[in-house]
Amino acid sequence: MPLWFFPALMGLLATVSLIAGIWLLLHLRDVAAVFSGRGEGELVRGPGKRQASKSRIWFAIIVFNAGWIACLLIWIFVIGGDANAVTDAAP
Repeated sequence: MPLWFFPALMGLLATVSLIAGIWLLLHLRDVAAVFSGRGEGELVRGPGKRQASKSRIWFAIIVFNAGWIACLLIWIFVIGGDANAVTDAAP
């Protein structure tokens, strides 16, 4: 693998996670509807139309978490020195 592979992969995963996080922030009303409870003091959905389905919310949450967790695992893999064996640093 070329030397730039792991930083590029981390950049791609971070970008995907960032986009999913921004999408979740733009649809906070629908996120609150997914996690709304029946008890007192729980999250409640604000007024307005529903824009995103529950499956889209869960997909965005999974993509967001998978992106930053994968970045963390790649970071650990690289910092630990295990990536040296698979990276071709020769010109």
